[in-house]
Parts: sequence; C-alpha cells; structure tokens
Amino acid sequence: MLFCHHRALAPGWALLRMERGAIDWEDMWSPYDDETYRFALEAALPDDVVVDIGAGDLRLALRMAARVRRVYAVERNPVLVERLMGSFDNLVVVCADALTWTLPPDVTLAVLLMRHCTRDHVAAYVRRLKDAGCRRLVTNARWKMGVEVVDLQCRQPYDPHRIGWYACHCGMVGFNAPDMDRITPDTLGGCIDVVGCPHCTV
Repeated sequence: MLFCHHRALAPGWALLRMERGAIDWEDMWSPYDDETYRFALEAALPDDVVVDIGAGDLRLALRMAARVRRVYAVERNPVLVERLMGSFDNLVVVCADALTWTLPPDVTLAVLLMRHCTRDHVAAYVRRLKDAGCRRLVTNARWKMGVEVVDLQCRQPYDPHRIGWYACHCGMVGFNAPDMDRITPDTLGGCIDVVGCPHCTV
C-alpha cells in the first residue's frame, strides 16, 4: 500500500515545489554508497518496525521493507513523494517533517542518514525517538562520516575523568584527556555511547 500523508504540507506547498532543483539535489547529494546501505540493512531485524527519516526516493526504504515487519518512509519534499509509484504491503510513505510528525508507537529502529544534520536536530530526533520507545538508531549524523548503531536505551553517564572518545545522545562527540600521561593506544581506539555530556540537551 502506498500512502501519502499531506497533513504537514500547507501552506508551504508552493515553496517546496522547486521541482528541478529538488530532484537534482536528491540525485547528486542524497545517495550513499552500498556499504552504508548494507550496514543499515544488516542492523535491521525481521520483527523491526522502522522509521526511515528523510527517505528521499526510497532507495533504502524499499530494500528495508523486504527484511522487516513494517517501514515508515518519512520524506518532507512533496516533489519526491509525488514521483513515487507502486504498491507495497508493509511500506507506508509519509509526506511530512519528521521533527513534527507523530511517530508510530511500535517503532523499534530508526534510520537517519543525514551527514548535513545539525547537532540540535540530532538531539531533537533522539529525544523524540526515545519518547516513542524506539530502541536503536542507525545514523551517520553524529560523526558526519561512516555509520553507527546508537543504543537509544543506553544510560551510561558521561564521565569527565574517563580518558577516551565518547559520543553523546545529544549529538556531541569528543575526546576526554584529563591526564595526558595516561593516554595509550587503547584509549585512542575505542568510543563509548553516553548520556548527559556537558553539552547535552536530551
């Protein structure tokens, strides 16, 4: 079933219909390499309900729908949504802004492949996903490179005395070095997921 949800479009419909430019941007900058998509697909479990945030032309959502229970593909650009044709049993296409759209109560996995995403937006997405009960987030938005699975149920508090890399749910990443003499190859090689860093808003 193809379902387009237009609740969030008016009154900005005319502004968003920059037809040629929007499609060109999608074709040039949105696609990621096969390794990124493969990582996201391998993170999905058969019983997952997935929200694909910024789904674009559905190149990932369609592949994801073949592996999981249900996929909600959320894309705010009506130009892209208009050109989607087809019939899918477990894929729901939603034309809306994922920062304001009501997330489904059964979501278990979210995908946010947006290297251009700001830290404030990462924090807002994480906060909303946690509130909805989502357990994991596949994203490249924190580090702006590569792709990772974020455990949204993590409650590891930020420790300013721990030496090494950290990545917070608010989108902040960094390296703590309170004692330079204690830095070793081991402290340089790992990274832990934390909550409550000094910049945290989640």
